[in-house]
Amino acid sequence: MDQIRVIVVDDDHIVTDTLERYFATTEDIVTVGTASNGSEALDVLHSTLADVIVADIHMPGMDGVQLLRAMKRMSHPPTFVAMTSLDSDEIMLEVLSHGAAAYIVKSAEASFIIETVRQAAHGGTVVSPEPMSRLVGYLPTTHVAPPLVAEDLPEAQRLILDLLCDGLSNSEIAEKSGYSESTVKKQVSKLIAHFGASSRLNLVVKALRSGFGG
Repeated sequence: MDQIRVIVVDDDHIVTDTLERYFATTEDIVTVGTASNGSEALDVLHSTLADVIVADIHMPGMDGVQLLRAMKRMSHPPTFVAMTSLDSDEIMLEVLSHGAAAYIVKSAEASFIIETVRQAAHGGTVVSPEPMSRLVGYLPTTHVAPPLVAEDLPEAQRLILDLLCDGLSNSEIAEKSGYSESTVKKQVSKLIAHFGASSRLNLVVKALRSGFGG
């Protein structure tokens, strides 16, 4: 499997150093560049191939939202993962509406951040549990698939869905549930297909609306 090439963007060098150390513990993620704001990140992108940008939102000069907008004008932009220590509904909705693949808080554990990059690189969408619980209230309820009913699901899928709603990654679900990570991945795919969800995030939204999680 090819490595996921990441550029880390943050005006705090401690954050960039920490994320580089996180990714260095993996075999499939490599940091190919760093920048302290959006304009520097664009300069790095001109000379460096990257699959994922992990960027702070609040930075001097060009901030993360401005960087995301600028990247949308590129022919083949990297996937954008937004990180923030100043979580707010306004910022969350803005970055997701502009096509960010993830919105996570900096206080997230290393394993969650690493798994977020992996999921984003493979087309997934990730939102940290705290903002995720608020995001549900902003999403339209039109064209809702049949409601999720616990009794309709096998025990394994009920457990996995509950853990998904808690914001856990596949590896964390595997550890808590006792199932293998490959089994968890297959069950998540089955849940997405069964309930007509468009993505992992969409499945979680439907599940939270139906009373799962928490």
